[in-house]
Amino acid sequence: MFSLYQNRVYTEKPFFVPTYELFKRFYKEYFISHPSLKKLKNFEIGICGRFMRDSTWDIDVRLLGKTNPNQYELISDFFRDITDIGLNKYRLFIDIHCLETPNSIKSYNSSFNSGSEYLYITKYVDHLKQYVNYNEKYFKTTDYTKNKYTKVSDNLWKIEDCLVLKDYIKYKNYENSRVPHMIEISKHKELI
Repeated sequence: MFSLYQNRVYTEKPFFVPTYELFKRFYKEYFISHPSLKKLKNFEIGICGRFMRDSTWDIDVRLLGKTNPNQYELISDFFRDITDIGLNKYRLFIDIHCLETPNSIKSYNSSFNSGSEYLYITKYVDHLKQYVNYNEKYFKTTDYTKNKYTKVSDNLWKIEDCLVLKDYIKYKNYENSRVPHMIEISKHKELI
């Protein structure tokens, strides 16, 4: 038995290891036609992490830019929709949130591979905790309550975090001790 619970998203369908073909279908059939994208033009949208570079169980999608409090509900509903449809229709786990710091793809790539000791991050998420039930055992896969957080709307939280970059890279076990570069989501073909 499998289930995943994340605030307003629930599924009992185990998700697949993401492939380019599955992501391409999700992106073309659902993501780019989502009505919220027209209202979120003030953000860059990037894809980062291990997807199509190494073994992974999720696809990391990030909105990058300055958030507007008038968009909080729109952002949280967009995150819910993307996660829910990704899991329940395409069987993909899309890990989506908004980064205010770093605030662009260029800044993300330079910050994560700067060689600095620390990286301060401000992000917006639609859940504080995430649970997976697998064979009657529960696993907490996300817990932002250990960070400084502020509830900014009914279903959106602002998280402030400080990463010790050397420890983060070691924990993630990135190849060559470098965080893979983020690319614009529309350029996902470059990953194959």
